[in-house]
Amino acid sequence: MPNNKIKRISPGEGIEESTDAKRQKTSSSDKNGRYDHEHDDGRHAEIVLNELRHNDPVLQLHIKNDRNLLERIIYPLSSRDFKSSCFRKKAVHIQSNRKDRFRDISENFLFGLDPKQIFEETSSDSIFLWIPPPKQGPISTGDDLSSSKVGLQSIDIQDPNTAYILHTRSNYASYCRAPPELEQRLVSSMLRDVGLGCGQYDPTGERLTTLGRGEVETFIGTKGHLTDWHTDFQENFTIQLSGRKKWTFKQGTVKHPLRGTTPHYRSSSDVIENQIKAAKLSNPDYQFGKQDLGSNAFGNEFEIIMDAGDVLYFPAGMWHKVETIEYGASINISLMGSTYASLVCKTLEHHLLEKEEWREVICSSQDKGSDVIEKLKSLMNDLPSIVKNLADNGVAEGMLPPVLREPPVFQLVGEEEEMINDSQSCSEDEGVQLKGMLDVKNLHEEESVSKCEENSPGSHDEVEDENIIDVNEFESINSTESFIRTGKFWRRNPLASLMRMLDVKSFYEPEQDQSDDTKNLFILNTNFAGNDMHESAVRVVLRDVSGQLDCFCSLQGKSLDDAINELKEPPKALLYYGFII
Repeated sequence: MPNNKIKRISPGEGIEESTDAKRQKTSSSDKNGRYDHEHDDGRHAEIVLNELRHNDPVLQLHIKNDRNLLERIIYPLSSRDFKSSCFRKKAVHIQSNRKDRFRDISENFLFGLDPKQIFEETSSDSIFLWIPPPKQGPISTGDDLSSSKVGLQSIDIQDPNTAYILHTRSNYASYCRAPPELEQRLVSSMLRDVGLGCGQYDPTGERLTTLGRGEVETFIGTKGHLTDWHTDFQENFTIQLSGRKKWTFKQGTVKHPLRGTTPHYRSSSDVIENQIKAAKLSNPDYQFGKQDLGSNAFGNEFEIIMDAGDVLYFPAGMWHKVETIEYGASINISLMGSTYASLVCKTLEHHLLEKEEWREVICSSQDKGSDVIEKLKSLMNDLPSIVKNLADNGVAEGMLPPVLREPPVFQLVGEEEEMINDSQSCSEDEGVQLKGMLDVKNLHEEESVSKCEENSPGSHDEVEDENIIDVNEFESINSTESFIRTGKFWRRNPLASLMRMLDVKSFYEPEQDQSDDTKNLFILNTNFAGNDMHESAVRVVLRDVSGQLDCFCSLQGKSLDDAINELKEPPKALLYYGFII
């Protein structure tokens, strides 16, 4: 393919490939070579790429206030065009002239790509080493996805030194997660930039209700290693740090897959069974391990070569296989998000559990459980009206209040990171000086009170390390304006629960006099009954000295609804955190 041409592939083949670097500017690009959207807003990504020159900027994670990591990774393609024309639709390969483009990641986060140190600092409990199957003729034949009926086998090694010896002496390719200080930064930034899960992210991985999640996988490929045909359920961004790989793609028939399919890998029968079940839920004609059948894939195969400095995006559900041509390392940013089905079902369960007949435990008093079937029929007959009533009363806004529609403040989680977070939040210039720091502050900085403000003279005392939102001071915050519509009919969120902090603390501290400040604190929980742990989608501690929240806590049912309906302008904090919709 000529260097000055773009390989345009039909939607069935599903991949875009960028140009070489020395393209001249065109009239529709600005002085930095970026596309002028006002010049022609209707053009697609492949045309945009054709009008850009690739300056190959070196990516550095410590650049202060550069909030769009996605755009720097996929440059010269803008994030706007990527999300509208490529994201979750087709693969994109961006070639680079600079093999050291991601030097900052390699040197400052991955120890100069030293395998031993990478193994020692991984986020994984184990390092996985891939044992290739014995050679049995051609790499793949006919319509069988795997090069061997045996398939790849992995062994997990907990000792980094043992894993290093096996990797170097036995020529086993390796996989482990990146160190947390890299993984958390990349996942948080990329979730925010692509919008998966509305940018929500929990670095600890412990919360059940977080809409977005992800991980960064570190692959060290050995020459000749082949990962045969398979699909993933994540959205994937691969960065080649060193070495060379050949990728082959084919478009899959399952859109938004629930699970990956790994016929290339030696899996237990229960794993394969679960993969087949999930695939057939989306495509009843799915045939596990058969990629040439029209029921599994369509379009032609397409190959690319990934060199150091290149970036590859490929969507969930796309068939691919990878061969290591030259020993080297790469990272893959895997992004995932909650489905609409999951969110709605959890919300519906929360609402149904308010009703006595739905909380009833399944129990049969008749032969063969016929009474249980009749009970279910009755409940299901009532369900459409329940769902309609929820929809008519704005439950969609209640499921996703404004606080869940923009990324949270990023806080690095780790043994030695608390000091870094304190320094970053208390100094405007520290982000430039700290090696490898990525500024991923929230687009709204008011979601939580910073440590500097909490610990400053004259500030309110904390209640057991809670971040407290002052309802009255929240009025001056500007970022909530885009979420709030004036002149509307206000409702109480049916998924929200407001209680006094005093009611909680007085139970386990009955003899202790509660401070005046505690009497002004309230706990707001939203959408919590749809999981076994009753973990809230939103939980926030509010301070209110006006007495309004105390009044709300004294009211129930229609009286509370009427009081909220009569509000001319509710406190913005109650709108932002989802008590009022």
